[in-house]
Amino acid sequence: MTPHPELADLALYSGRDLPLLQRWSVGRHLRQCPACRVEVAAFRSLAAAPIADNFIPHITWEPLAQEMRANIRLGLEASEAIAAYRRPTPSEERWLNWRAAAMVASLMAVIGSGWWFAVSAKKLDQPLAKVVQPASVEATDTGVEIKDGNLTLELRTPASRVSFVSISTEGTAETRYTDAETGQITVNHVYLD
Repeated sequence: MTPHPELADLALYSGRDLPLLQRWSVGRHLRQCPACRVEVAAFRSLAAAPIADNFIPHITWEPLAQEMRANIRLGLEASEAIAAYRRPTPSEERWLNWRAAAMVASLMAVIGSGWWFAVSAKKLDQPLAKVVQPASVEATDTGVEIKDGNLTLELRTPASRVSFVSISTEGTAETRYTDAETGQITVNHVYLD
């Protein structure tokens, strides 16, 4: 046997307020359970009985009626005040729209001009032409340097070694030194392409 539905579901079933699927499920249970059928019958008889005067406390209706009339009167006066508010005519609305459009256009012109002047000022800060220095190869006390504009590559020989540096006019440089411990000769040949 299925578990009993909750009392709230039985009360809703008695008033035909349950959703379709739950109503079908509770109805199926009621066909098998006499105790739940008794509960549903009690809910239906309670709903059908007239409400007795002892359930409602004594209320003086006159002050409530006066307050309701005052609220209704206030609402009517407020709606009349709103209706009396002068709305602009269609020609005035068009004039307002043109003023708004003119204001937006003026604002865009100011922003565009400021942007154009900012971009122009940046262009003036930049040099018109850059002086390009040709790449060069130089011999230094520590080895050979290749310079290409702002970039520098330095090929150093150990400070304790006696090195021989030779540079040609074709853009090549060569350093040679002998390792004192092994006796091997190290040759570094650098050239520009």
